[in-house]
Amino acid sequence: MLRTTTLLIAMSLALGLCAQRIGVVLSGGGASALSHIGVLKALEENHIPVDYITGSSMGALVGALYASGISPAQMDSLFQTDLYRQMAYGGIEPEYIYYFKQDPPDASMLTLGLNVDTALQLSLPTSLRSPALIDFEQMRTFAGVSAAAGYNMDSLFVPFRCVASDVTARRKVVFAEGDLAMAVRASMSYPFYFKPIQINGHLMMDGGMYNNFPADVMYDAFLPDYIIGSNVAFNSPPPSEDDLMGQLKSLMTQPTAYVLPCDPGVIIEPGTAVSIFDFNNAKQAIADGYAAAMAQMPAILAAVPRRQDAAALAEARRRFRQQCPPVVFGDIRFNGLQKGQALYCERLVNKHNEPLTAAELKSRYFRLYADNNVNGLFPQATYVPARGNFDLGITVKRERPLEVKFGGLISSRPVNTGMIGARYNIFGRTSSTLEGTGYFGKFYTSGQLRWRTDLSSRRPIFLEPELTLNRWDHFSGFTSFFQEVRPSYIVRRELWGGANAGMAMGNKGLLRFDGKYAQTKDSYYQSTDFDALDTADVTEFKFATTGLTLERNSLNRKQQPNSGELLLLSARYIGGAENTLPGSRSVQRGEYRERHDWVVLKASLEKYFLPRGHFKFGFFAEGVYSTQPFFANYTGTLLQTPVFQPTPESKTYFLEKYRASQYVAGGVRTIIAVARNKFDLRLEGYVFQPYKALEREPGNATAEGAAISTRHLLASGSLIYQTPLGPLWLNTSYFDSLDKPWVWSLNFGYVIFSRSASE
Repeated sequence: MLRTTTLLIAMSLALGLCAQRIGVVLSGGGASALSHIGVLKALEENHIPVDYITGSSMGALVGALYASGISPAQMDSLFQTDLYRQMAYGGIEPEYIYYFKQDPPDASMLTLGLNVDTALQLSLPTSLRSPALIDFEQMRTFAGVSAAAGYNMDSLFVPFRCVASDVTARRKVVFAEGDLAMAVRASMSYPFYFKPIQINGHLMMDGGMYNNFPADVMYDAFLPDYIIGSNVAFNSPPPSEDDLMGQLKSLMTQPTAYVLPCDPGVIIEPGTAVSIFDFNNAKQAIADGYAAAMAQMPAILAAVPRRQDAAALAEARRRFRQQCPPVVFGDIRFNGLQKGQALYCERLVNKHNEPLTAAELKSRYFRLYADNNVNGLFPQATYVPARGNFDLGITVKRERPLEVKFGGLISSRPVNTGMIGARYNIFGRTSSTLEGTGYFGKFYTSGQLRWRTDLSSRRPIFLEPELTLNRWDHFSGFTSFFQEVRPSYIVRRELWGGANAGMAMGNKGLLRFDGKYAQTKDSYYQSTDFDALDTADVTEFKFATTGLTLERNSLNRKQQPNSGELLLLSARYIGGAENTLPGSRSVQRGEYRERHDWVVLKASLEKYFLPRGHFKFGFFAEGVYSTQPFFANYTGTLLQTPVFQPTPESKTYFLEKYRASQYVAGGVRTIIAVARNKFDLRLEGYVFQPYKALEREPGNATAEGAAISTRHLLASGSLIYQTPLGPLWLNTSYFDSLDKPWVWSLNFGYVIFSRSASE
């Protein structure tokens, strides 16, 4: 009898061990939480089953992917792709950046929104990164999975829970059902990094604020026999009186108990050196997690006798993924908009109301996101079994009606310029903006007013009336902030008005036609040898111009880029009347009047190679053919002649020898990323080859030299730090045509001017 009882007890224990259920808990921790992938990889390699999984913040994303039937090996590959890096850093894949929708580049460094209906209440940015790409990709990744599980997280490939922080009710929220993409997005809305989202009227933020290690959620929801925790987080020490960020974090978060609620179980602590925002080092974090799990594996294997067959696991994954319906959208609705605004979005995204796959939708989705009247998009897919496809609700957050921009350039040279702009957004059946921009400084002053209307036509088109005033002041002693400057020797004034019409040529292309009427008034001396009693020569040129420009732009920055390309082809006609009044030092006497008509053809290409890594290479090439006639004198002719200015510094000089009616020019660029990619060392060298150089004749007349008889060199070296506002760079440049060819400067900001009449 005793022997039989002992046998029954042993059998019961064996059955209990075979029925042992394992739960895995994943903490938050940003990029360091990618260590969890290595932990899961080690568990699977050692045939440790995972029956339940819970996670917070980045742990919620890793856990949701695993619960969706994505293997650790697949996650390892995913998190090392360029797509993932773009998502993590709030970017958009280059092929989906819609150049047609972008404004002409300006010198702005900070943009603030204002709500005009609340007494011009200032609205500061609430996040550092855009969640547009990660929201779309998570919707696409989890839509079919949520449908297959019937929107019940217990019916996923592995039953799953994640937590978010309801900052409206100041409590944690545990997601057990509903849209998996929305639950994960709520859990990983790290404060000030990604914008929080609204769920049922409550604002949801990062789960780590109130529970960064949801072991208690695992125990309450699933009551597993054994818990394996993977933790890379910790409670921050109390803040000091001078630690503002620490004080804010202390106010917003609650301490987390990084312990298991009961025995048996184990906590794996990878201790990775990968920091919270270092998403470029996913490979290292995963390796650290794998190593830490393998170090604990003997204890885990001893405590968990049950094993998971690898082939059976792969087959179970395959069967679950087969149940996921393809992500095809039958009906797309836009929420948060008035009727006319929703109609504009519908025409832009799905004018013919046809079923769209996620891949087909993506380009159109990001075209809408690029609109000036759209601040953000959030997609939610809902499966409709009767149709066999999904409804897609896109919540559109409107851009604030009024935006103000600030920027400019601070330099050790006397070219300091401030910039301020304001834009009023008008959204209805069309998308329009009214924008005014002003630059002010000794060297450059400008005022610009433009109205742009985007039409929801089959091929996107915009119309843009524009009025611009530009003034450049090239003055003597133009080398150093510390040197005394003499009176101006060339002052250029330009006033023009006209209109642009643009048509999209794919995501990166723009075909632009413009027509303008302009007046330039140039006051100049023929040399820097003059005094305050002398009067300048003055040339006025009143003209009409029309041009056709084809651009293809994928550059990653508006100044000093290091990836992408810019192709520009343009043809322009200019026709008008010159009126020149000679100054006191001119040998000419009497007013000079002449009619001028000419055409200008221009082609340029800027391209970069090896976008990743420490070394990047690029080149810039430009060619111009102009039939421009001579004006009354040499300097007056130069001021109308095309100029080669390939670097930001070169745009702040009057480069006499780099101007010609016909020329080819180009050079190479080498960019070396230093100090962990925080700085770019940029080395550039160019050759300018005019067909026939312009020469000064006696009496300041203009002549052309022999064909291909002279050429000039230009070189630049810059150490650039890209701050959150704009570039800070130390530069030395070489212009072989200047009396002192080597010049240097320390600069912060952008050397960007309003568009001129000839552009």
